Amino acid sequence: MSEQDSSKSAGGSRIDPSFLALLCCPCPDRRPLEQGDHGLCCSGCERVFPVVDGIPRILLDQDEEARD
Repeated sequence: MSEQDSSKSAGGSRIDPSFLALLCCPCPDRRPLEQGDHGLCCSGCERVFPVVDGIPRILLDQDEEARD
């Protein structure tokens, strides 16, 4: 896998720090997200959201929405 291919994987894309500062987790605590090895991480609920092609996928599935 080339370096370009790995940057398109779920955790390979880096988010611009000024954009990352605007993002928060959709959990009830609304904590800021942090760049991790496998995507964007919430320090509160510990969910990890993938970054695909430079786009953060900050979505909960229907089961998670029902619990929160």
